Amino acid sequence: MDDFNRKQHAVYKLTYHAVFVIKYRRKVMSEPIIDHVRQYAAHLIEQCYQGRLIELNGELDHIHILFELPATAAPSVVVCSLKTQLSKEIRAIFWGEIKDKLWKDSFWSDSYFITTTGGADIETLEKYIQDQGIEKPKRKYTKRQTKKCEEKTHT
Repeated sequence: MDDFNRKQHAVYKLTYHAVFVIKYRRKVMSEPIIDHVRQYAAHLIEQCYQGRLIELNGELDHIHILFELPATAAPSVVVCSLKTQLSKEIRAIFWGEIKDKLWKDSFWSDSYFITTTGGADIETLEKYIQDQGIEKPKRKYTKRQTKKCEEKTHT
């Protein structure tokens, strides 16, 4: 449990993989842009959400972000905020390089992809959850004794 985060009332490890796509898959990203986005995203995730950027990389038309968040942060809120702030930062610094590649005023596609990267596979979790519930009572009587008890109660 050394790699878990600890707070006063919670122990957690919440890791996410997100993908942001450029609107209409325009070929906008370059190595310098991705490098800058990596640094700025790390700053935003740490300072605004007390999280941690694990990895960020991409291609010309999208980026992948692997990050951890505290249990109090809503992933959808963080993703929307990151998309907004990264778009503003890229425009402010790289406008000359990207202005002819964008479609009107849009930078990111309206949609995004996000998934958790939990440590256990789905089958293990399903089995664990299925096995939850009221503990099955231990049999105090043999089947023969139980049958005799049932006969007495029905007569």
